Amino acid sequence: MVRLISMEQTTDRNLNPRGPMKPLCIGGVELRSRVIPAPMCNVSDRAYRGLARRMGADLVFTQMISSEGLTRNDEGTRRILDIEGEEPPVAVQMLGSNPQVLAKAAQILEAEGAAIIDLNMGCPARKVTGNDCGSALMRNPTLVAEIVRTISKAIKVPFTVKMRAGWNDKDISAIELARICEGEGAQAVSLHGRTREQGYKGEADWSLIARMKETLTVPVIGNGDVTSPADAVRMIRETGCDGVMIGRGLIGNPWLQRACEAAMQDYQEGRIADESAVPGDDLVEIENDDGLATIRVPYYMREVSIDERLNLIIEHTKMMVESKGEHRGVMEMRKHSQQYIKGIPGGKTLRQKLMKVEKFEDIGALLAEYRDYLAQRGAQQRAHSLEMERLTAAGE
Repeated sequence: MVRLISMEQTTDRNLNPRGPMKPLCIGGVELRSRVIPAPMCNVSDRAYRGLARRMGADLVFTQMISSEGLTRNDEGTRRILDIEGEEPPVAVQMLGSNPQVLAKAAQILEAEGAAIIDLNMGCPARKVTGNDCGSALMRNPTLVAEIVRTISKAIKVPFTVKMRAGWNDKDISAIELARICEGEGAQAVSLHGRTREQGYKGEADWSLIARMKETLTVPVIGNGDVTSPADAVRMIRETGCDGVMIGRGLIGNPWLQRACEAAMQDYQEGRIADESAVPGDDLVEIENDDGLATIRVPYYMREVSIDERLNLIIEHTKMMVESKGEHRGVMEMRKHSQQYIKGIPGGKTLRQKLMKVEKFEDIGALLAEYRDYLAQRGAQQRAHSLEMERLTAAGE
């Protein structure tokens, strides 16, 4: 049983219209959507990008690509890239610290159809920073200037940079480095408002995003702590940034993409005054294996049926298997499928079973079994309701 306990409401008033939401332009690339899925290792593969597009994303990013691996034509790097024949525009994020190698890799990517090429200056992983890549670059402004200058001169497509606030709270260098990047040819900067030391803990400092927007003339894209449509509206309102980049919040929840886009459009066109007018989570009571439980479910999931979620598991897994092979595709799909079924009746048991499946056909069989379970439960509930109505009418 699923029962809605309370739901948030929104207003539909026309307050201070700001005009239609204009496209976001990065160099010569015009984007209809200002909500951009962030590049994420082991997540932003071709299947994930395809689903993001279906939910309204215009620009999608690959996982970060090793510039060294690409220039050596490494098979593993090529497998991660996987953009041949993909619907444009696709942005490719490069990892590296050698200006000449990065420039050569950028030329290869441009020739293979990348619409935008991005430099990773934000990855906090030690195996990355230990090689002077990712956020470690933020400690070397001179090298950053050389890298951005060299790449910008080597390609014709837009070149962008994604960075963090700085190395730690004593070394907040994002604004200085953003100025350098713009001066050397970068055509947009994305800022994750956490330091390398924070990793993904604590809060992102959105005030830095606002300062960067005031400082630069190229587009600034904000990133960090956007997990709801209200967050997206608040980031735009508080920082004035040109776009919102969402990372972990989209894993297993592609519906967040279009919900954020709709809320941002409502704000821009004056239908809502600020993020407080965006609905919050619904309180939903579900009957699970352990009894009744009250959970919070995002308001935009009201329109997403259980059937749609189950069908998406099948479709997403199929795409993963087609591009990666059955074993790897099914294994990597687990992190998505356990999120797709969050908050549905019997979800705990279904999740446990999905985490053990190793073959694609077994997923279909398992979900068919779950549909039978739902049908039986629904029939029992209807029978119970009819019996209660009979007893009430009889005065028993």
